[in-house]
Amino acid sequence: MSFQQFLPRAVARIAGCATALGLALSVAAPTPAVADPTPAPRLTGVKVVKNTDTVSDFQQVSVACPTGSVAISGGAETASPGDVNDRIGLVGSFPEVEVNQPSARGWIANARDWAGEPITVTVWAVCALAPRGYEVVTAPHADVPSNQPSTISCPGGKTILGGGGEIQGEYTTLTKSHPSAFTSSGPTQWTVEGRNNQWSNVGVAGYAMCADPIADNQWTTYKVSKNQPSGGYLTCLNGRRVTSGGAAANAQESALRASRPGLTGEGADRDGWWVQAGSFYEPIDVDLYVMCSTR
Repeated sequence: MSFQQFLPRAVARIAGCATALGLALSVAAPTPAVADPTPAPRLTGVKVVKNTDTVSDFQQVSVACPTGSVAISGGAETASPGDVNDRIGLVGSFPEVEVNQPSARGWIANARDWAGEPITVTVWAVCALAPRGYEVVTAPHADVPSNQPSTISCPGGKTILGGGGEIQGEYTTLTKSHPSAFTSSGPTQWTVEGRNNQWSNVGVAGYAMCADPIADNQWTTYKVSKNQPSGGYLTCLNGRRVTSGGAAANAQESALRASRPGLTGEGADRDGWWVQAGSFYEPIDVDLYVMCSTR
């Protein structure tokens, strides 16, 4: 018998003996590939696009990114003829995901007016050339109790660029849509929360835009507490441009009216993220989030 014939039989006998003795026979695993430690290149081709329409309750308004680019974040704002702060609210602000593709081609938003009046919805998409490691993570639809947060996580090693969600069902509204689980490289989760007026379950659809960490992107957070409409404008510093943002309305029966980018080209002194929320109860605590990068 040759050595080549003997070796597999010997291994089999050793394995059998090990099993009989209750021992574990381990085989050396291949050395895993080392992740690239260098920061991903800066975002390129950044452009913010928007669309406005007057629609009925829950009707979606969308905007598409320029050809060749993807949505890295987005936002929305709603208004009604009466502009009553505690009567209107966003229902959804989320990416328009490509069919069978892990990317987003634009942004979608919808809202409602508790009086049943037509509402004006404006939707923004922050678009760019797909950064390294870009993908959209979509959470399966889930029914959860009113005011229970749902989180969508990026795959290991990736961080959040943006995210969104929709609160589905009757009498619903969106109350929170923001980055979470912050690490030294940036946030790794997106949190979505909503409610309905019946204090029963709501349907939640959540999305997270993820990519390899980009050192040039910086998140800033701020908290305000005041009577409605509560919120404000969290600005980018030192001439940086806005690339993402989020908001959380922390009050009983609150509703987000706006969570969207603000631009110097549209009259703002600096780029930033604009947030407004209303509630039947005052004051309203609101958390603001903005991500900015070098132009």
